[in-house]
Amino acid sequence: MTIAKTTENEGFGEIKFTPEIQAAVKAELGMMLAAPYFAQSSRCKKFLSHIVQQTLLGNARQLKERTIGISVFDRANDYDTGEDAIVRVTANEVRKRIGQFYQESRAPHPLQIDLPRGSYVPEFRIHVAGEGNGQMGTLHAAASAAASDENEQSQQAKAHAVTVAALNPAASGESTIATASAPRRIASRGHWLTLVLFLLILSSLAVLAGFWRSRTRNSVPNLWNAFLESRIPILVCLGTHDITASGTAYAAGTEDVVMRKETIPIDDISVVTSMARLLGSKGIRFSIAAADQTSLTELQAQPVILLGAVDNRWTLQLTQALRYRIAVAYPLGSDKPPVASIEDAEHPTQAQWRTDFSVPLSAWKYDYAIVAREDDATIGVPVLIEAGLGNTGSLAASELLTTGALPIALQGEPTCRGKFNFEAVIATEIIGARPGPPHILRIACW
Repeated sequence: MTIAKTTENEGFGEIKFTPEIQAAVKAELGMMLAAPYFAQSSRCKKFLSHIVQQTLLGNARQLKERTIGISVFDRANDYDTGEDAIVRVTANEVRKRIGQFYQESRAPHPLQIDLPRGSYVPEFRIHVAGEGNGQMGTLHAAASAAASDENEQSQQAKAHAVTVAALNPAASGESTIATASAPRRIASRGHWLTLVLFLLILSSLAVLAGFWRSRTRNSVPNLWNAFLESRIPILVCLGTHDITASGTAYAAGTEDVVMRKETIPIDDISVVTSMARLLGSKGIRFSIAAADQTSLTELQAQPVILLGAVDNRWTLQLTQALRYRIAVAYPLGSDKPPVASIEDAEHPTQAQWRTDFSVPLSAWKYDYAIVAREDDATIGVPVLIEAGLGNTGSLAASELLTTGALPIALQGEPTCRGKFNFEAVIATEIIGARPGPPHILRIACW
Protein backbone atom coordinates (compact mmCIF):
# COMPACT_ATOMS: atom_id res chain seq x y z
CA MET A 1 0.00 0.00 0.00
CA THR A 2 1.10 3.57 -0.59
CA ILE A 3 1.27 5.83 2.45
CA ALA A 4 1.41 9.12 0.60
CA LYS A 5 1.41 10.47 -2.89
CA THR A 6 2.35 13.84 -4.32
CA THR A 7 -0.23 15.86 -6.15
CA GLU A 8 -0.12 19.13 -7.99
CA ASN A 9 -2.45 21.45 -6.15
CA GLU A 10 -2.74 24.98 -7.48
CA GLY A 11 0.90 24.93 -8.48
CA PHE A 12 2.17 23.58 -5.17
CA GLY A 13 3.74 20.17 -4.70
CA GLU A 14 2.17 18.85 -1.51
CA ILE A 15 2.03 15.48 0.16
CA LYS A 16 -1.47 14.09 0.36
CA PHE A 17 -1.73 11.64 3.24
CA THR A 18 -3.51 8.36 2.66
CA PRO A 19 -6.12 7.10 5.16
CA GLU A 20 -3.55 4.65 6.56
CA ILE A 21 -0.97 7.29 7.40
CA GLN A 22 -3.66 9.62 8.76
CA ALA A 23 -4.84 6.88 11.10
CA ALA A 24 -1.27 6.23 12.23
CA VAL A 25 -0.65 9.92 12.91
CA LYS A 26 -3.90 10.27 14.87
CA ALA A 27 -3.07 7.19 16.94
CA GLU A 28 0.39 8.57 17.74
CA LEU A 29 -1.10 11.96 18.62
CA GLY A 30 -3.56 10.28 20.99
CA MET A 31 -0.70 8.51 22.80
CA MET A 32 1.23 11.77 23.14
CA LEU A 33 -1.71 13.78 24.45
CA ALA A 34 -2.48 11.10 27.05
CA ALA A 35 1.11 11.09 28.34
CA PRO A 36 1.88 13.21 31.45
CA TYR A 37 4.08 15.60 29.44
CA PHE A 38 0.99 16.87 27.61
CA ALA A 39 -1.88 15.80 29.86
CA GLN A 40 -0.63 18.22 32.51
CA SER A 41 -0.49 21.19 30.13
CA SER A 42 -3.76 22.11 28.44
CA ARG A 43 -1.98 24.84 26.50
CA CYS A 44 0.56 22.46 24.92
CA LYS A 45 -2.17 19.91 24.34
CA LYS A 46 -4.33 22.33 22.38
CA PHE A 47 -1.36 23.60 20.37
CA LEU A 48 -0.06 20.17 19.30
CA SER A 49 -3.53 18.81 18.54
CA HIS A 50 -4.34 21.85 16.39
CA ILE A 51 -1.20 21.85 14.24
CA VAL A 52 -1.33 18.08 13.63
CA GLN A 53 -5.01 18.05 12.73
CA GLN A 54 -4.70 21.07 10.45
CA THR A 55 -1.73 19.46 8.70
CA LEU A 56 -3.68 16.25 8.07
CA LEU A 57 -6.55 18.34 6.69
CA GLY A 58 -4.19 19.94 4.20
CA ASN A 59 -4.12 23.33 5.92
CA ALA A 60 -0.42 23.36 6.78
CA ARG A 61 0.15 26.54 4.75
CA GLN A 62 -2.17 28.34 7.17
CA LEU A 63 -0.14 27.43 10.27
CA LYS A 64 1.31 30.87 10.95
CA GLU A 65 1.91 32.56 14.30
CA ARG A 66 -1.08 34.88 13.99
CA THR A 67 -3.58 32.25 12.82
CA ILE A 68 -2.53 29.89 15.62
CA GLY A 69 -2.83 32.67 18.17
CA ILE A 70 -6.36 33.41 16.97
CA SER A 71 -7.54 29.80 16.61
CA VAL A 72 -5.88 28.19 19.64
CA PHE A 73 -5.40 30.99 22.17
CA ASP A 74 -8.46 33.15 21.38
CA ARG A 75 -6.40 36.21 20.50
CA ALA A 76 -8.01 39.10 18.61
CA ASN A 77 -7.59 39.15 14.84
CA ASP A 78 -5.34 42.21 15.05
CA TYR A 79 -3.29 41.19 18.09
CA ASP A 80 0.37 42.24 18.14
CA THR A 81 2.54 39.14 17.71
CA GLY A 82 5.61 41.19 18.58
CA GLU A 83 4.21 41.98 22.03
CA ASP A 84 2.37 38.71 22.68
CA ALA A 85 4.73 35.73 22.41
CA ILE A 86 2.24 33.05 23.46
CA VAL A 87 2.56 31.05 20.21
CA ARG A 88 6.37 31.11 20.10
CA VAL A 89 6.69 30.25 23.79
CA THR A 90 4.20 27.38 23.48
CA ALA A 91 5.92 26.02 20.37
CA ASN A 92 9.26 25.89 22.21
CA GLU A 93 7.65 24.12 25.14
CA VAL A 94 5.92 21.61 22.84
CA ARG A 95 9.27 20.79 21.21
CA LYS A 96 10.75 20.06 24.64
CA ARG A 97 7.82 17.88 25.67
CA ILE A 98 7.94 15.94 22.39
CA GLY A 99 11.61 15.22 23.01
CA GLN A 100 10.92 14.08 26.54
CA PHE A 101 8.02 11.89 25.41
CA TYR A 102 10.14 9.93 22.96
CA GLN A 103 13.20 9.78 25.21
CA GLU A 104 11.35 8.18 28.09
CA SER A 105 8.87 6.05 26.14
CA ARG A 106 9.66 2.35 26.04
CA ALA A 107 6.95 1.51 23.53
CA PRO A 108 7.86 1.22 19.83
CA HIS A 109 6.92 4.18 17.67
CA PRO A 110 6.86 3.25 13.95
CA LEU A 111 5.71 6.81 13.33
CA GLN A 112 6.88 9.83 15.29
CA ILE A 113 5.59 13.39 15.33
CA ASP A 114 8.12 16.20 15.43
CA LEU A 115 8.02 20.00 15.34
CA PRO A 116 11.13 21.46 13.68
CA ARG A 117 12.56 24.68 15.03
CA GLY A 118 11.53 27.75 13.09
CA SER A 119 8.28 26.17 11.89
CA TYR A 120 4.77 25.56 13.15
CA VAL A 121 4.20 22.72 10.66
CA PRO A 122 4.79 19.28 12.20
CA GLU A 123 6.78 16.52 10.53
CA PHE A 124 5.80 12.87 10.61
CA ARG A 125 8.85 10.63 10.83
CA ILE A 126 8.35 7.03 9.81
CA HIS A 127 10.65 4.40 11.28
CA VAL A 128 11.82 2.11 8.53
CA ALA A 129 12.86 -1.37 9.69
CA GLY A 130 16.19 -2.37 8.23
CA GLU A 131 19.48 -3.96 9.02
CA GLY A 132 21.04 -2.93 12.32
CA ASN A 133 19.70 0.36 13.54
CA GLY A 134 16.59 1.71 11.83
CA GLN A 135 16.38 4.82 9.73
CA MET A 136 13.90 7.64 9.86
CA GLY A 137 12.09 8.84 6.75
CA THR A 138 10.39 12.21 7.01
CA LEU A 139 7.10 13.28 5.50
CA HIS A 140 7.12 17.06 5.21
CA ALA A 141 3.46 17.88 5.27
CA ALA A 142 3.61 21.24 3.57
CA ALA A 143 6.99 22.81 3.57
CA SER A 144 5.56 24.71 0.63
CA ALA A 145 4.10 27.09 3.17
CA ALA A 146 7.53 28.66 3.45
CA ALA A 147 9.02 27.84 0.04
CA SER A 148 9.67 30.56 -2.48
CA ASP A 149 10.26 28.29 -5.51
CA GLU A 150 7.16 26.21 -6.18
CA ASN A 151 8.77 23.82 -8.68
CA GLU A 152 11.69 23.13 -6.35
CA GLN A 153 9.23 22.53 -3.49
CA SER A 154 7.31 20.02 -5.62
CA GLN A 155 10.48 18.04 -6.31
CA GLN A 156 11.48 18.09 -2.63
CA ALA A 157 8.07 16.80 -1.55
CA LYS A 158 8.21 14.00 -4.11
CA ALA A 159 11.74 13.08 -3.11
CA HIS A 160 10.74 12.75 0.55
CA ALA A 161 7.76 10.56 -0.35
CA VAL A 162 9.73 8.10 -2.48
CA THR A 163 12.69 8.06 -0.06
CA VAL A 164 10.51 6.80 2.77
CA ALA A 165 9.36 3.87 0.68
CA ALA A 166 12.78 3.20 -0.89
CA LEU A 167 14.47 2.79 2.48
CA ASN A 168 12.28 -0.20 3.36
CA PRO A 169 14.34 -3.28 2.45
CA ALA A 170 11.23 -5.45 2.59
CA ALA A 171 9.42 -3.46 -0.09
CA SER A 172 7.93 -5.91 -2.58
CA GLY A 173 4.44 -4.56 -3.11
CA GLU A 174 3.24 -4.81 0.50
CA SER A 175 4.89 -3.91 3.80
CA THR A 176 4.02 -3.39 7.45
CA ILE A 177 4.89 0.27 6.95
CA ALA A 178 4.62 1.30 3.34
CA THR A 179 5.77 0.59 -0.18
CA ALA A 180 5.60 2.47 -3.44
CA SER A 181 6.40 1.84 -7.06
CA ALA A 182 8.39 5.08 -7.41
CA PRO A 183 11.76 3.56 -6.28
CA ARG A 184 11.69 1.09 -9.16
CA ARG A 185 11.10 3.93 -11.59
CA ILE A 186 14.05 5.79 -10.10
CA ALA A 187 16.25 2.72 -10.43
CA SER A 188 15.20 2.13 -14.01
CA ARG A 189 16.29 5.66 -14.86
CA GLY A 190 19.71 5.13 -13.33
CA HIS A 191 19.17 7.52 -10.41
CA TRP A 192 20.97 5.32 -7.90
CA LEU A 193 23.29 8.18 -7.00
CA THR A 194 20.34 10.20 -5.76
CA LEU A 195 19.11 7.31 -3.66
CA VAL A 196 22.57 6.74 -2.14
CA LEU A 197 22.76 10.44 -1.33
CA PHE A 198 19.45 10.26 0.50
CA LEU A 199 20.65 7.24 2.44
CA LEU A 200 23.81 9.03 3.52
CA ILE A 201 21.85 12.12 4.57
CA LEU A 202 19.36 10.12 6.60
CA SER A 203 22.13 8.09 8.21
CA SER A 204 23.85 11.31 9.24
CA LEU A 205 20.59 12.66 10.61
CA ALA A 206 20.08 9.46 12.60
CA VAL A 207 23.54 9.82 14.15
CA LEU A 208 22.91 13.47 14.97
CA ALA A 209 19.49 12.62 16.42
CA GLY A 210 21.08 9.97 18.65
CA PHE A 211 23.68 12.46 19.83
CA TRP A 212 21.00 15.07 20.53
CA ARG A 213 18.87 12.60 22.45
CA SER A 214 21.84 11.51 24.52
CA ARG A 215 22.61 15.10 25.44
CA THR A 216 18.97 15.86 26.21
CA ARG A 217 18.60 12.71 28.30
CA ASN A 218 21.52 13.82 30.45
CA SER A 219 20.49 17.47 30.58
CA VAL A 220 18.85 19.11 33.56
CA PRO A 221 16.36 22.00 33.86
CA ASN A 222 17.75 25.21 32.40
CA LEU A 223 16.95 28.43 34.22
CA TRP A 224 17.41 30.87 31.38
CA ASN A 225 16.72 29.32 27.97
CA ALA A 226 13.09 30.39 27.83
CA PHE A 227 14.03 33.94 28.83
CA LEU A 228 16.88 34.14 26.34
CA GLU A 229 14.50 33.09 23.54
CA SER A 230 11.93 35.79 24.32
CA ARG A 231 11.68 38.42 21.58
CA ILE A 232 10.11 40.95 23.92
CA PRO A 233 11.20 42.14 27.38
CA ILE A 234 10.36 39.68 30.12
CA LEU A 235 8.50 40.84 33.22
CA VAL A 236 10.10 40.98 36.67
CA CYS A 237 7.14 41.08 39.07
CA LEU A 238 7.93 41.88 42.71
CA GLY A 239 5.96 42.18 45.89
CA THR A 240 5.40 45.50 47.61
CA HIS A 241 4.11 46.59 50.99
CA ASP A 242 1.06 48.78 51.47
CA ILE A 243 2.14 51.49 53.93
CA THR A 244 -1.47 52.45 54.65
CA ALA A 245 -2.04 49.00 56.15
CA SER A 246 0.89 49.22 58.51
CA GLY A 247 -0.97 51.07 61.23
CA THR A 248 1.44 54.01 61.10
CA ALA A 249 -0.12 57.42 61.52
CA TYR A 250 0.61 59.92 58.74
CA ALA A 251 -0.11 63.61 58.56
CA ALA A 252 -3.05 64.45 56.34
CA GLY A 253 -2.08 64.12 52.72
CA THR A 254 1.35 62.60 53.41
CA GLU A 255 0.35 59.14 52.18
CA ASP A 256 -0.75 60.61 48.87
CA VAL A 257 2.80 61.83 48.27
CA VAL A 258 4.04 58.23 48.23
CA MET A 259 3.41 56.70 44.80
CA ARG A 260 0.61 54.13 44.98
CA LYS A 261 1.01 54.07 48.78
CA GLU A 262 3.63 51.30 48.54
CA THR A 263 7.16 50.82 49.74
CA ILE A 264 9.95 48.35 48.98
CA PRO A 265 12.31 47.16 51.76
CA ILE A 266 16.04 47.73 51.27
CA ASP A 267 16.67 43.97 51.18
CA ASP A 268 14.14 43.59 48.35
CA ILE A 269 15.87 46.38 46.43
CA SER A 270 19.10 44.43 46.79
CA VAL A 271 17.39 41.32 45.37
CA VAL A 272 15.95 43.28 42.44
CA THR A 273 19.32 44.88 41.75
CA SER A 274 21.07 41.50 41.73
CA MET A 275 18.46 40.08 39.37
CA ALA A 276 18.71 43.10 37.05
CA ARG A 277 22.50 42.76 36.95
CA LEU A 278 22.22 39.04 36.18
CA LEU A 279 19.68 39.57 33.40
CA GLY A 280 21.78 42.36 31.94
CA SER A 281 24.87 40.15 31.85
CA LYS A 282 22.89 37.61 29.80
CA GLY A 283 21.47 40.21 27.44
CA ILE A 284 17.89 39.59 28.59
CA ARG A 285 15.66 42.64 28.29
CA PHE A 286 13.16 43.16 31.11
CA SER A 287 10.66 45.47 32.71
CA ILE A 288 9.71 45.68 36.40
CA ALA A 289 6.21 45.86 37.85
CA ALA A 290 4.57 45.53 41.25
CA ALA A 291 2.58 42.34 41.80
CA ASP A 292 -0.57 44.07 43.01
CA GLN A 293 -0.51 46.32 39.95
CA THR A 294 -0.15 43.43 37.49
CA SER A 295 -3.15 41.63 36.00
CA LEU A 296 -3.36 38.03 34.82
CA THR A 297 -3.55 39.23 31.21
CA GLU A 298 -0.31 41.18 31.66
CA LEU A 299 1.42 38.11 33.11
CA GLN A 300 0.39 36.01 30.11
CA ALA A 301 2.12 38.27 27.57
CA GLN A 302 5.74 37.22 28.19
CA PRO A 303 7.99 35.05 30.41
CA VAL A 304 7.83 36.13 34.06
CA ILE A 305 10.17 36.26 37.06
CA LEU A 306 8.37 36.48 40.41
CA LEU A 307 10.27 37.94 43.37
CA GLY A 308 9.01 37.69 46.95
CA ALA A 309 6.53 35.41 48.67
CA VAL A 310 4.24 36.80 51.36
CA ASP A 311 3.95 40.20 49.65
CA ASN A 312 3.57 38.82 46.11
CA ARG A 313 0.08 37.54 45.42
CA TRP A 314 1.14 35.82 42.18
CA THR A 315 3.84 33.81 43.94
CA LEU A 316 1.31 32.64 46.51
CA GLN A 317 -1.13 31.64 43.78
CA LEU A 318 1.26 29.92 41.36
CA THR A 319 3.10 27.89 43.99
CA GLN A 320 -0.16 26.22 45.04
CA ALA A 321 0.16 23.83 42.08
CA LEU A 322 3.74 22.90 43.00
CA ARG A 323 4.87 20.17 45.36
CA TYR A 324 6.41 22.70 47.74
CA ARG A 325 3.93 25.53 48.17
CA ILE A 326 3.91 28.70 50.21
CA ALA A 327 1.17 29.24 52.77
CA VAL A 328 0.41 32.27 54.96
CA ALA A 329 -1.62 31.93 58.18
CA TYR A 330 -2.86 34.61 60.54
CA PRO A 331 -3.47 33.74 64.21
CA LEU A 332 -7.18 33.61 64.87
CA GLY A 333 -8.64 36.34 67.05
CA SER A 334 -5.47 38.43 67.08
CA ASP A 335 -3.81 41.21 65.18
CA LYS A 336 -0.43 39.49 65.23
CA PRO A 337 1.74 39.35 62.10
CA PRO A 338 1.37 36.22 59.97
CA VAL A 339 3.23 32.94 60.03
CA ALA A 340 4.58 31.96 56.59
CA SER A 341 5.49 28.39 55.77
CA ILE A 342 6.58 26.08 52.97
CA GLU A 343 4.48 22.92 52.85
CA ASP A 344 5.20 19.59 51.16
CA ALA A 345 2.02 18.67 49.28
CA GLU A 346 3.10 15.02 49.07
CA HIS A 347 3.72 14.76 52.82
CA PRO A 348 1.32 17.30 54.41
CA THR A 349 1.58 15.79 57.89
CA GLN A 350 5.33 16.18 58.13
CA ALA A 351 7.14 19.16 59.57
CA GLN A 352 6.94 22.41 57.64
CA TRP A 353 9.51 25.14 57.22
CA ARG A 354 8.15 28.19 59.04
CA THR A 355 8.96 31.85 59.55
CA ASP A 356 7.00 33.65 62.29
CA PHE A 357 6.86 37.38 61.64
CA SER A 358 5.72 38.09 65.20
CA VAL A 359 9.19 37.10 66.41
CA PRO A 360 11.79 39.92 66.33
CA LEU A 361 14.37 39.50 63.57
CA SER A 362 17.14 39.46 66.17
CA ALA A 363 15.65 36.21 67.49
CA TRP A 364 15.35 34.46 64.13
CA LYS A 365 17.49 31.36 63.69
CA TYR A 366 16.55 30.34 60.16
CA ASP A 367 14.70 31.63 57.16
CA TYR A 368 13.51 29.75 54.08
CA ALA A 369 12.83 30.28 50.40
CA ILE A 370 11.66 28.60 47.22
CA VAL A 371 13.39 28.83 43.85
CA ALA A 372 11.43 27.24 41.00
CA ARG A 373 11.38 27.20 37.22
CA GLU A 374 8.27 25.92 35.46
CA ASP A 375 6.11 26.37 32.40
CA ASP A 376 3.03 27.42 34.30
CA ALA A 377 -0.34 26.08 33.18
CA THR A 378 -2.25 28.95 34.82
CA ILE A 379 -0.67 31.82 32.91
CA GLY A 380 0.73 29.81 29.99
CA VAL A 381 4.29 31.20 30.00
CA PRO A 382 7.65 30.21 31.52
CA VAL A 383 8.00 31.36 35.13
CA LEU A 384 11.01 31.67 37.42
CA ILE A 385 10.16 32.08 41.12
CA GLU A 386 12.60 33.47 43.68
CA ALA A 387 10.61 33.70 46.88
CA GLY A 388 11.89 34.02 50.43
CA LEU A 389 9.47 33.76 53.32
CA GLY A 390 11.31 36.66 54.94
CA ASN A 391 13.73 39.18 53.45
CA THR A 392 16.68 37.09 54.61
CA GLY A 393 15.28 34.10 52.73
CA SER A 394 14.99 36.19 49.57
CA LEU A 395 18.62 37.30 49.91
CA ALA A 396 19.75 33.68 50.29
CA ALA A 397 17.77 32.61 47.22
CA SER A 398 19.24 35.51 45.26
CA GLU A 399 22.76 34.41 46.20
CA LEU A 400 22.02 30.88 45.03
CA LEU A 401 21.00 32.20 41.60
CA THR A 402 23.64 34.86 41.07
CA THR A 403 26.61 32.70 42.12
CA GLY A 404 25.67 29.85 39.77
CA ALA A 405 25.43 27.36 42.64
CA LEU A 406 21.92 26.25 41.71
CA PRO A 407 22.76 24.85 38.22
CA ILE A 408 25.60 22.87 39.82
CA ALA A 409 23.17 21.41 42.35
CA LEU A 410 20.74 20.45 39.59
CA GLN A 411 23.53 18.72 37.67
CA GLY A 412 24.27 16.62 40.75
CA GLU A 413 20.65 15.54 41.27
CA PRO A 414 19.97 12.23 39.41
CA THR A 415 16.18 12.71 39.43
CA CYS A 416 16.58 15.91 37.38
CA ARG A 417 18.11 14.20 34.33
CA GLY A 418 16.05 14.84 31.22
CA LYS A 419 13.61 17.10 33.09
CA PHE A 420 12.60 20.66 32.19
CA ASN A 421 11.10 22.04 35.41
CA PHE A 422 12.34 22.12 38.98
CA GLU A 423 11.63 23.43 42.47
CA ALA A 424 14.10 23.78 45.33
CA VAL A 425 13.56 24.54 49.02
CA ILE A 426 16.30 26.80 50.42
CA ALA A 427 17.34 27.38 54.03
CA THR A 428 19.69 29.97 55.50
CA GLU A 429 20.95 30.39 59.05
CA ILE A 430 20.47 33.89 60.41
CA ILE A 431 23.69 35.32 61.81
CA GLY A 432 23.52 38.78 63.35
CA ALA A 433 20.19 39.48 61.61
CA ARG A 434 21.83 38.70 58.25
CA PRO A 435 21.51 35.54 56.13
CA GLY A 436 24.31 33.00 56.06
CA PRO A 437 25.17 30.81 53.06
CA PRO A 438 22.14 29.23 51.35
CA HIS A 439 21.58 25.48 51.68
CA ILE A 440 19.32 23.38 49.44
CA LEU A 441 17.04 21.19 51.55
CA ARG A 442 14.88 19.61 48.82
CA ILE A 443 14.84 19.45 45.02
CA ALA A 444 11.94 18.21 42.89
CA CYS A 445 12.14 17.98 39.08
CA TRP A 446 9.50 17.09 36.50
